[in-house]
Amino acid sequence: MKKTILLIGILAVSGLTACSEYQSVRHEKMKERAIENTINATDPSDRADIITAKMVETLSLNEAQRVKAATLNQDFSVRYNILAASTNPKTDKRAEFIKLTQEKDTELKKILNNAQITKWHEISAEFWKEYRIM
Repeated sequence: MKKTILLIGILAVSGLTACSEYQSVRHEKMKERAIENTINATDPSDRADIITAKMVETLSLNEAQRVKAATLNQDFSVRYNILAASTNPKTDKRAEFIKLTQEKDTELKKILNNAQITKWHEISAEFWKEYRIM
């Protein structure tokens, strides 16, 4: 009897764990689709212009920085759209979006000074939550 109760308890816990893991994966997939939908619903040029304007406004970019940031934002906005539109089932879009974002951050560090990078990281986190377009 004790073994039966113990077995039922173990099965219940493992079932809950599996259900929780399934929900977590499902939630991540839903977030990924929401990001894809947002990216696909916006024009890359418009998105790049919004991001560049925000950078100019909040980081006091000089003209050379503005031109380089605008070019970078345009390039990565297009690349985000291409990735979001991909239908390759072997592509881990979440990992690829993260990789693209890290690559963009590396390029931004070549354009901005340390204070501007620090401020951009703070602002872009808020910007991301509000617009989901970065």
